[in-house]
Amino acid sequence: MSVLVSDRKESKFEAITYSIELHDMLIDFMQRNFGVKDLDHFVRVRYAYGDDETENFAKYRYLMTNFKNRIDLLASQLTNNIRAANSTYPTSMLEYEQRRSYQNNAIVNCEQIIKELQRIVE
Repeated sequence: MSVLVSDRKESKFEAITYSIELHDMLIDFMQRNFGVKDLDHFVRVRYAYGDDETENFAKYRYLMTNFKNRIDLLASQLTNNIRAANSTYPTSMLEYEQRRSYQNNAIVNCEQIIKELQRIVE
């Protein structure tokens, strides 16, 4: 039995559930400052071992805030792109291409999140 496009509802798609779960996990990770327990101690150790020329606390606070904002934005975009793809029911080639574009954007968001997390580790 077919359902009219106007009567269709968004299904409980696993990708949406996982993206929301991932976003929640990333928020938890960011609230713990990416595992850095004491930022001041971290900066002092980097200076003591010669990794930095000065004890620049503002630089690392800015980096932390900037990374948190970017990861939160990317995780939100990931969920939005998955929802948009899942709520599109293609009836023409244009709609199919649109849906595929949303899916591709979601894949790109995943890669961007991975890149940002790798930059944090560095």
